[in-house]
Amino acid sequence: MLDFEFLYIISIPIYIILFVIFLIKKCKLKNIVIYTIFYFYIISLLAVTLFPIPIAWLKEISIYITNTNNFIPFNSILDILLNDNLPLIVKFKQVIGNIIIFIPLWFLVPFIWKNKNNFKQALIVWILSTIWIEVSQTIISLILWFNYKVTDIDDMILNTIGFIIWFYIFKKISEIKNKKK
Repeated sequence: MLDFEFLYIISIPIYIILFVIFLIKKCKLKNIVIYTIFYFYIISLLAVTLFPIPIAWLKEISIYITNTNNFIPFNSILDILLNDNLPLIVKFKQVIGNIIIFIPLWFLVPFIWKNKNNFKQALIVWILSTIWIEVSQTIISLILWFNYKVTDIDDMILNTIGFIIWFYIFKKISEIKNKKK
């Protein structure tokens, strides 16, 4: 089983190498902090969305077999919200978690790539990041020969709501910054 701890363990030596490169290139402290936050956010995003990956095949396979993929809009959202057996915290984690999971990415992108603050470029980053996670889950499931994570259109819908919220906040912040200039 590849748990998310595995991802963190391999990410530390990689980050140390990147940090040394930042120092050699004499990057500004502000940029090092932004790149560090971005790096560990991406690692955490991968840990939440793709891990654990069960590789101990048949011995633990029954633990990870999940429902089938969902391609019917709002199906899983309604199932979660209307399920009286689920605790409120689980409902909150599933719905709100999918709304906010990419918001840090979209706030970091304009700092990493200075020209990524118009709607078209933000839209491309949103589409690629959202689709990438769902496609990755599907590909890993195909490699494992069972559905270890559900590919869900509702995750993309909730991610879209998060993108709209982020873009509204980002535009308001930009307007305030422009008024001050």
